Amino acid sequence: MRDPTKPAYYSAVALIKQGTTDDLNLSSIWISKHSKRATINGIVAKQGDVIFSDIKVMKIDNNSVRIKQNGVSRKLKLLTHSLKTRVSPDQSSHD
Repeated sequence: MRDPTKPAYYSAVALIKQGTTDDLNLSSIWISKHSKRATINGIVAKQGDVIFSDIKVMKIDNNSVRIKQNGVSRKLKLLTHSLKTRVSPDQSSHD
């Protein structure tokens, strides 16, 4: 049975060949009454899933995901701070 949350063109083999396991990026977390899902390097996974053939999603929290890779536990954090910066007004428009 195909996972309906994965795109039709999804291919874990292609992602592994790209070497995406070196730099893991947690981009989103969805939590509902019935499930918890996280997007890591573009792959949507739930607790207990194995992605990139060697990374197990151990626990999904509100702002982080605990994973285990090659026996080593690691926490991926969701970016929660704003990166917006104030832009100074163009000085020429005040002449």
